Amino acid sequence: MYPSPESKTAPPGTRYKVLVVDDEPTLRLGFSYALSDHDTDTAANGSEALAKLDESTYDIMILDLRMPDIDGLRVIESLRRHGNLMPVVLCSAAITPSAALRAITGQVVDFLLKPVQPAELRGVVSHVLAPGNDPFAVAMALARAGRHEEAIIRLQEIDGAHPQTKAWLGILRAIRGGGLEGEAAAFGKLERDGLSALAYKAG
Repeated sequence: MYPSPESKTAPPGTRYKVLVVDDEPTLRLGFSYALSDHDTDTAANGSEALAKLDESTYDIMILDLRMPDIDGLRVIESLRRHGNLMPVVLCSAAITPSAALRAITGQVVDFLLKPVQPAELRGVVSHVLAPGNDPFAVAMALARAGRHEEAIIRLQEIDGAHPQTKAWLGILRAIRGGGLEGEAAAFGKLERDGLSALAYKAG
């Protein structure tokens, strides 16, 4: 159901099933409007999101980090624990280094920083679900699948002028080290560089 890292560009007009999870009603409405070219469902909190995921399948989830009952990280951990590898875009105004690292180790490598522009929402869906032949998108699809070594090789082949390449190379190389040492190195890079270098940016 989910795209492989080798997926080609989807035909124009492809509609995806998107689950938007955020405790702010105006954001849910705005995100749904921005994604009106797709079949969008919403959930107001983590518990509602998990209930919907038990009842139906989605191509991608746009997930708020901070919610009053079950936060975004616990939603991700629940999904992965049950073998659900659906792509997740973690969306927040302030994602800490520790939260980002937990997400990345849960095979979430796609981040949006609030406030989010409509073009970023539409763009991240295509970036994740229809990477086509874009070298960076293909590298991130490999990282999303847990194939870090292959992702590193692809990123090394990209022109160093790409704004996110260096940041992601550093993180994936650190994680590749494995164990607590690798996690500590990745945490240190996230703490020094911040998440803005890793977050998706339209255009």
